[in-house]
Amino acid sequence: MDHVLGTMQAQVGLRAIHDDDFIDRLNHWYTVIMLVVFTVIVSTNQYVGDPIQCWCPADFTDNRVMYTNFVCWVSNTYYIPMANQIPTNIGQRTDKEITYYQWVPLIFLVLALLFKIPRMFWKVLVASSGISMDKLGTLAKETQYISAEDRKKKLQHIVRYIDQWLGGVQQYRAGMFVRIRERVSAVCCCLCGRHYGNYLVTCVVIIKVLYVANAIGQLYLLNLFLGTEFNIYGFEVLDSLWKGEDWTYSPRFPRVTLCDFEIRQLTNLQRWTVQCVLPINLFNEKMFIFLWFWLVLVAFLSTFSLIVNIYAFTFPQHRKSYVRKYLMLNRLYGGSEREKIIARRFVDGYLRQDGCYVLRVFSNNANDVITSEIIRYLYKNYTSKAQDKNGHIEHAS
Repeated sequence: MDHVLGTMQAQVGLRAIHDDDFIDRLNHWYTVIMLVVFTVIVSTNQYVGDPIQCWCPADFTDNRVMYTNFVCWVSNTYYIPMANQIPTNIGQRTDKEITYYQWVPLIFLVLALLFKIPRMFWKVLVASSGISMDKLGTLAKETQYISAEDRKKKLQHIVRYIDQWLGGVQQYRAGMFVRIRERVSAVCCCLCGRHYGNYLVTCVVIIKVLYVANAIGQLYLLNLFLGTEFNIYGFEVLDSLWKGEDWTYSPRFPRVTLCDFEIRQLTNLQRWTVQCVLPINLFNEKMFIFLWFWLVLVAFLSTFSLIVNIYAFTFPQHRKSYVRKYLMLNRLYGGSEREKIIARRFVDGYLRQDGCYVLRVFSNNANDVITSEIIRYLYKNYTSKAQDKNGHIEHAS
């Protein structure tokens, strides 16, 4: 999917710059697009078509029929199964009211906004990291479409940019807030922040936790919006399919409802009960069924992505093997004890977790060849800075 959209963007002159993975984009991009499409579909049926049609007495004029349709649409209807008698108690009818169908477009937009909020939060956090991920992604894209000589100059510029950022992060101690944060981190034995080289990866984990919480939370949030046990809706559909029953008709989205309204005539009030059909619920039912399974899928994939990233960020061997692969491509790592020590210090003391993450972001926007050259330049830059007068590599951290 990313490849298809990337090709379309290239044809219209746009560049898809990614500082996240596909699962993140599944949350803040593809799901948002889907919900906006749902909004357009429902809004078109509500405001262009006839969302409700009520069966009125034969003596009703066209104007009274139109009034009945309008008043029943805006004042809610209630659902009583055909096999049941209509309660004479008005309060019992009110308890059966369906209050959501006028607000379905707004519900979809609210859900879309909730999926977008973690991405907006990520942008705010990255802005405080000291490095521009958008700039890095743009530079990575540009290196693929220029001559070899220009590419070399561009890569050297990128290396200086990353090197200055890594050096600045290691010296980052200024500010009262930073000192307080580091003191609290030390007390809590949870050292996180720019100075510790894990600010970005900590932000990644936080955002992924938000994506998981958002996807699961929306299943329960829809309970409030729809007034039904929406969180078990999909299981009921699967149960109906398993039993061979009709799964397309649900009391959550009834197509035939009842409506009570009053007409004032001078000093008299006439109360009417009419039967109405809600064609819009044909669309609502299918879209909310799809949305249930989509939310479950997104929650599962987001949880899996969270676990994978926590594992990758927690165990240093994962990032060491990632960098070692590119060092071997450049013949800078042969497996000797000295090379192992230098590579370990390069990863743990120079790049650290955030540096390795930035290289992965760069790789996502370029290719392995360009990434290999960047790591080669960074490695040579590190070794030249870390060598003492006797040519030994000092421990730079």
